[in-house]
Amino acid sequence: MAQRNLLSILLDAQAYLDLDASTTPTGSDLTTRANYANQAVLEAASTNKFAAFNKTQIVSTSGGTQFATLASVTLASNFREFNTAPVTDLGGGIFQQYVQIKPEDRYAKNVDDKYCYVLGNPSEGFTAVFNRLTANATLSIDYQRYPSGLLTLTDVCELPDDLYVVEKIKSYVLQSRTDERFPIVEANAGRILVNMTGREDRKPTGGVNTIPKLQRYRIGE
Repeated sequence: MAQRNLLSILLDAQAYLDLDASTTPTGSDLTTRANYANQAVLEAASTNKFAAFNKTQIVSTSGGTQFATLASVTLASNFREFNTAPVTDLGGGIFQQYVQIKPEDRYAKNVDDKYCYVLGNPSEGFTAVFNRLTANATLSIDYQRYPSGLLTLTDVCELPDDLYVVEKIKSYVLQSRTDERFPIVEANAGRILVNMTGREDRKPTGGVNTIPKLQRYRIGE
């Protein structure tokens, strides 16, 4: 099923809550339920690293052979966290990883160690600081971004299953009404979230999914 926009999601929720899916919610209902939809997306994105939020930032380094001091790289405005250690492509199929550490752990590192750490916050932005960053190379930063959100009725849900957002809107509304159906709907939302997470954790179906056999060798054979 193709991902749907906020309007379709709100209509689905309205069909259950108000027994009417013929018109778009208006006024305070529209504002409140759109807010609930955004809360649902943010909540889901905080529970798992969904592939939909994976991004890559490419940086071309400059300078001499390598930087003698720490080098700072301004990270993308929607940066949340690294997916893997940043890597420089040195050419010829050679890559150099910069393992992320806590900023306070840098004092225990050797001067020539290849590492990085992140400073900043979502409000002011993030900066990655690299030690001995190789110059004249391509730096690849695979990261997890924050959701773009559902800001207009035409915005498409970025989660793998938008039914989770539908169920969460229903759950928030029923909870506010002290409706006895709230636990049932909340449980449905939880089940969908578990299913989404399970699908994300699977190996790619186009890859090799067999388990390699353990090879046993005896000395002298």
